[in-house]
Amino acid sequence: MPVKRTYAHLGDACRAANALDLVGDRWALIVVRELILGPKRFVDLHEAARGITPAVLSDRLRSLQQAGIVEQVTLTDLARTRAYVATEWGRGLETVLAALGQWYFAGPAPDTHGGMTPDATILAMRAMAPPAPTDLPPTALHLYDARRPDPPLRQYHLTAVDQVLKIRAGAAQEPAVTVTTESTVWSEVLFGGLPLADAERDGALRVDGDRHTIERVVGLYAASA
Repeated sequence: MPVKRTYAHLGDACRAANALDLVGDRWALIVVRELILGPKRFVDLHEAARGITPAVLSDRLRSLQQAGIVEQVTLTDLARTRAYVATEWGRGLETVLAALGQWYFAGPAPDTHGGMTPDATILAMRAMAPPAPTDLPPTALHLYDARRPDPPLRQYHLTAVDQVLKIRAGAAQEPAVTVTTESTVWSEVLFGGLPLADAERDGALRVDGDRHTIERVVGLYAASA
């Protein structure tokens, strides 16, 4: 196997170039994207990074671990399952992903095709988080990826902190409303102009609780766009 020649080896001292030595390979940032909000098993990563082969995923995880961007952890389930998660330094790549998304959106052809994983949708929400009124009640989001067989439901919660929406992984504490939907559908509601009522009518989205709260959340994103 030929030795990989990095920008550093070629004498380029630019820090951006040296960063690309660590995360510039195809799939590297996609793998990190799926680990920023919490740990995932190998099988979950394989299904989230659409099109990646097991061999390539293993290679990217190994490289990212060696670089200190990803680490292996043991889950607290009975099987003591091995999983992967972004390190504190690795989580700093969230701002890089946000900047890349905003840069692409400002380009000549910002439309995209395909679907969004739950974590990718939440990271997009965090990147585009608008100012929020302090009286906005807590909201629970339950998202799944319909492209996966028997997709798991991933839980997130929204709160207003210092007039900014904070979106985090995990169950909400006494939410005023819970939205259960497919992650790409939720992305279309927030960023693609899909009316909330249309998604509900099609059976792709369910609102339990204070409907006005989720209408406010959707309205905040529409106004910021």
